[in-house]
Amino acid sequence: MLRWISAGPVALITSVLVMAGMSAWLPAGRAGIDHLSFPIILFPAIWAALFFYAVLEARPGRALVVITLLGALNAVPVLKVLTGTKDAARDGETPATTAAPEIPA
Repeated sequence: MLRWISAGPVALITSVLVMAGMSAWLPAGRAGIDHLSFPIILFPAIWAALFFYAVLEARPGRALVVITLLGALNAVPVLKVLTGTKDAARDGETPATTAAPEIPA
């Protein structure tokens, strides 16, 4: 029973938290959207890795602890952005003062 709880809802919730957390710790990239697009593209792979780890782990209790810790670690930057203790924009700039990057011709 513990194996299916960790492979089902816990893996799904952790995958969403990892996806949301990636936007806080991935660099913005040259176009400024890499930290948003990569987590969306990688979400199925993140969920599949957590699901198969939970199903194939010999000790289901350890899998539940590892997946829960991974979710908690990725929840920290998400909560910081949501509560406003960390500016959502990079380097303390607000979106209103951030100029669009110039793309060379």
